Amino acid sequence: MEEINVGPGKLLIKEGDWSGDAFLITAGRVEVFRAVNGTKHRLATLGPGEIAGEMGLIDNAPRSACIASMEPTRLIVISRDVFVKQLRASPPLVRYVLHSLVRTLRAINGIPTDHGDPLFADDPIVSERTHKLLRRDTFAPGRVIFRRGDEAHNAYLIQSGLVEIWKDTTDDQVQVLGQAGPGSVFGEMALLRDANRAANVTAVELTVCEVIQRLRFEELLRAAPTLIRQLITSYVQRIERSG
Repeated sequence: MEEINVGPGKLLIKEGDWSGDAFLITAGRVEVFRAVNGTKHRLATLGPGEIAGEMGLIDNAPRSACIASMEPTRLIVISRDVFVKQLRASPPLVRYVLHSLVRTLRAINGIPTDHGDPLFADDPIVSERTHKLLRRDTFAPGRVIFRRGDEAHNAYLIQSGLVEIWKDTTDDQVQVLGQAGPGSVFGEMALLRDANRAANVTAVELTVCEVIQRLRFEELLRAAPTLIRQLITSYVQRIERSG
């Protein structure tokens, strides 16, 4: 992997371009921003140890934002081929978790999440490379799978069906946060944060899920390459900061 040095104000990535290289920041800072009606809206500031420009590689979509250096910055260039090899070396569950976290970050920043297809989208929807299902549960329409405040013991990988993620508001209304379908993971944030559930999840239709218990979830994460584990940690931190 090549290491480069850039001065302040260097545009590394342009919104709308097709995704290519990603960058591991070893010194300095970069900003992630979008131009909306001629006005720059900063989405994030990234520093040493964080990775920039990889989201489009994960969901196989065009660049969703611009990235530019804020000061003299040193970067390790991660080519698309290298990044895909790192993903391929990860357990399938880790790839699904990454895609879920990318969708969450895009939604937080008001970026459409319905374009692009995840890498390896044609692979079987299972957490293990052996295509082994750890445990499969079926949830009838209207079944509450877990509630806000519950202790978190499992993550769920949807085989078929649809779930809705929602919260109760102070005026006894329901705030729908999103929906998830086949190939989506839910319930992973509480495990990654070692926290109780932050929202409710209900089956919208008959839904079949692979259920991954906490211990196995953690084992599969540890099996991923260091770069991928580092990226997951960075995403969780950015989501927490946004809250």
